[in-house]
Amino acid sequence: MSNQSPKHTDDLPKVQATAEWDPLQAVRMHLPGTETFVGIMDPEPNLFLDDFSLVEAQREHLSLSRDLEEALPVDDPIHYLHDDLAKGGGMSALLSSRVDFDLSELEEEVRVNRRDELWSRLHELNPHTQIQAVLGNAKVIRHRADAEEDVPGSNPDRWDTTSVQLEQPLTNMYFQRDQQFVTQKGVVLCSMKEDTRKPEVDIARASWKALDGNQFDVDIVADLSQVHEHDVTEHVPERDDIQSTEVLVEGGDFYPAGEFSLLGVSAKVPEGAAYPEHDIAEDDTEYVHRTTYAAGHRLLMDDAFGAPEVGLVRAPFEAAQENKDDDNGEVEMDIMHLDTWFNFVDEDLAVAHKELVDNTTLDVYRRTDDGEKPYVLDRSDANFGDYLREKGFEIVDVYDYVDPDHPDVDTALKAITNFLTLGPRKILPVRFTEDDDCVMHQFVTGLQEDYDVTVVPDGEGRKIINLRAGYGAIHCMTTPLRRAPK
Repeated sequence: MSNQSPKHTDDLPKVQATAEWDPLQAVRMHLPGTETFVGIMDPEPNLFLDDFSLVEAQREHLSLSRDLEEALPVDDPIHYLHDDLAKGGGMSALLSSRVDFDLSELEEEVRVNRRDELWSRLHELNPHTQIQAVLGNAKVIRHRADAEEDVPGSNPDRWDTTSVQLEQPLTNMYFQRDQQFVTQKGVVLCSMKEDTRKPEVDIARASWKALDGNQFDVDIVADLSQVHEHDVTEHVPERDDIQSTEVLVEGGDFYPAGEFSLLGVSAKVPEGAAYPEHDIAEDDTEYVHRTTYAAGHRLLMDDAFGAPEVGLVRAPFEAAQENKDDDNGEVEMDIMHLDTWFNFVDEDLAVAHKELVDNTTLDVYRRTDDGEKPYVLDRSDANFGDYLREKGFEIVDVYDYVDPDHPDVDTALKAITNFLTLGPRKILPVRFTEDDDCVMHQFVTGLQEDYDVTVVPDGEGRKIINLRAGYGAIHCMTTPLRRAPK
């Protein structure tokens, strides 16, 4: 762990990922709990697509966990967030900082004892119950009963009532992709754009510290939640069109790809273009979706990637605007992260919204050996599709494998690239029903028949409806701890 005392981890596997198609050995997930219930009740401010059933969402999540346990050729590949925190000693500090008891209605002489009893009980609870209290930012309030006299032989506490207040709970925590990502060198802690998600990084940091030296060797190579600004033009004068100095980055924008890595960053706005509905004026040259160009460049200067080459992929805002469906007003959400419109299947195969890939650009940074800067700009404004083809990738267009007239086509296109790659040509995609006329049926069968891709489970994918309503699919719900090349 960075900035920690020396540790003996030579015999522990290192948390790292060299390529998205390398065999997955361990993955972290979080089973949604009561913290998610608040987002279900009030979806929009919590970034959810719609309301859904928490009970059914938990069932779907457990099924997804079983799929991974059966598909991955290692023992105990699933690391639940609450288990990592509890086993590594990280839960207690979170309980102390994010859970409180209000006993102000009790008699002063009993408050200390009652508080001690409640804290003791809290620390003895099941770890998943504890993490729900932590993520809920819970305050337990004891209300003293208005009884004129005690009943002989009874416990007066039995007459009291209780309220639980959840203060801005971390409703999105089951989307484990965005608080961090894992590179060839180690863990990058992110700096999230939306206020409702920013505290998630504190939980993630605690989980990595708890895991380090316990089951894995963990190096946190960058913590951008502690960095607020970075001026790209000071380092790359030719990129004077990068206006934002704010450091924002989320894990759904990152892919390791062996000899190179990709990070989705803010969109390039054409000169003179204006989109009032997105607060884009004519003099704006950059539009921030989730990850800023400034954050991507800061990670380059921090040498956090490890790859010989890194591409900062501009979000395809202009292309998405031109191709948007008038009935779908949330284009910004549809291209929220790179994994919402692009993914790798193997060292020579990618799946994407090809229209977006071929109509956006990336800046390619190359590693240097002179020691002055880890990376320098090698190519600017290169076509993303051409770049991938130069690297030997065939790009499968998702529109070739969905029926445009299917009633669920829009739902499918929001999740179709958000599968989890388990190994070379082996993926776990989302499915919406178990019927042969499911909108995803053509996609999963087409990949198997045309590209020899193994689809888990059972050649069909995992049926997920409720979890998906939180505005994410299987890639969003997982973060790899380790991918090991064969």
